[in-house]
Amino acid sequence: MRRIGLAICIIMLLGNCKDKYVSPAITPTTGYLVVEGVINAGAGTTNIVLKRTTKLDSTTIVYEKGATVFVEGENSTKFNLQEINAGNYAVQGLNLNNSIKYRLNILTLDGKKYQSDFVTVQSTPPIDSVSWKQDSLGLNLFINTHDPANLTKYYQWDYTETWEYHSPSIIYLKWGSINTANGTFYRPEFIDTVRITFDTTINVCWQEDYSKTILIGSTISLSENKIKLPLNFVSTGSIKMAVLYSMNTRQYSLSEGKYQFLQKMKKNTEATGSVFDAQPSELIGNIHCITNPTAPVIGYLDICKIQEKRTFIKNADLPKWNYVTPCNEAEVEASQDSIMFMHAQGFLPIRGGKYSPPPGTYWYAIPVCIDCTLSGSNIKPPFWP
Repeated sequence: MRRIGLAICIIMLLGNCKDKYVSPAITPTTGYLVVEGVINAGAGTTNIVLKRTTKLDSTTIVYEKGATVFVEGENSTKFNLQEINAGNYAVQGLNLNNSIKYRLNILTLDGKKYQSDFVTVQSTPPIDSVSWKQDSLGLNLFINTHDPANLTKYYQWDYTETWEYHSPSIIYLKWGSINTANGTFYRPEFIDTVRITFDTTINVCWQEDYSKTILIGSTISLSENKIKLPLNFVSTGSIKMAVLYSMNTRQYSLSEGKYQFLQKMKKNTEATGSVFDAQPSELIGNIHCITNPTAPVIGYLDICKIQEKRTFIKNADLPKWNYVTPCNEAEVEASQDSIMFMHAQGFLPIRGGKYSPPPGTYWYAIPVCIDCTLSGSNIKPPFWP
């Protein structure tokens, strides 16, 4: 009994130790401006994303729309970025002069002006390869790169994944209906009179995903400028490798300041979570609010030529990948009651089953197992083989 009482006291004491944390920072109602992206000094696309900070308990992303964004050179050259979608500003083919410094200018709809420091254009070595190794848990992908000129000491990577997948169930039937005095009744009908054609437009699809962690590396403490680091991991049985998988990797050369900025951001976003973890560091970048110098801006601008490499991996390259579709098909008697029940439940008829003895059967499946466009796109990517 004394032990129970002691336990209750401890629980009460622990509960009383919790205090509500109030941040000393005064955040404006619109949030601070967040600037993400790198100016691509080469022929590729430059993407700058503008957002606003939100409350810790908010899951909403607030994009900064309608801003004027441009790159300015020390020689007074100017390159305008266009807003291609909410908060995403882009320009193609800057091909900047390596001997000139450039900066980013932002004018928001509320009249505030933001400006980065002038930044040197950095060279980026090409990616040597993206290698991979399969084990019992899945597929590990690695970045391999080096700089023989030993100019790049700090690196960052991100990637876009694309994978092809097929609908588990092929549909040869569609819902038809007949109106009677007793109401509307549904029945499966063949897509065409030949009765061998299926809808190919919903059978093959593609999905995309993007890297969501900060991937950085440095050779500053290494004897040679050569890197091999983990880049991505795909678990065994994932649909990503069910048919054909592609990963387009982008490599950036970073300044020391940008590398340190990303190190702090990585620590703040990935290492925190309890009182025993390191607490957030102040993120000081090289972008400033000109109209209000005391207003914080989250972001650090770098300029480099972005290097890219695309990798393809076939399902046949991965023994015992063991992808199993979660979809099931159901065989139901072709009675009016069964057919009406399947229609009411949202099932779709896919093919005929047993035709004797009457009334026979039909096979059904849920729409997402038939129509791949419900979870992806049936438009083949231009880079797909």
